[in-house]
Amino acid sequence: MDGLINKNIFIQWVKPLIEKLFEKFVEEYEGSTMNIDEFRKKDCGGKGKEWVRVFIFDEFPEVDIKNGGFVVNPRGGKKTIIFRKDAKKWIEENYHRIDWDASIKELER
Repeated sequence: MDGLINKNIFIQWVKPLIEKLFEKFVEEYEGSTMNIDEFRKKDCGGKGKEWVRVFIFDEFPEVDIKNGGFVVNPRGGKKTIIFRKDAKKWIEENYHRIDWDASIKELER
């Protein structure tokens, strides 16, 4: 006896429910915000906070919310807020413009 429940029918019944829940989760997740620490870890290869401020926020003023971008308070002072969905889209479209080899130490010399 294979079991009391027909596996194929169960999958046909459960799969659409799981897909809807997943879509809702993704929609809510992508529409949320993150802090600079989460942004640097997930979207900037683990670069430091100051590196992100200098080589992304300062280098590309279009990312500032005042210029139509995705970052509130990019220079700190007040809490930096990053809109997750727009930040991810910008990074994916502009990663080749960022100098990933740039170094804060070289600026200090």
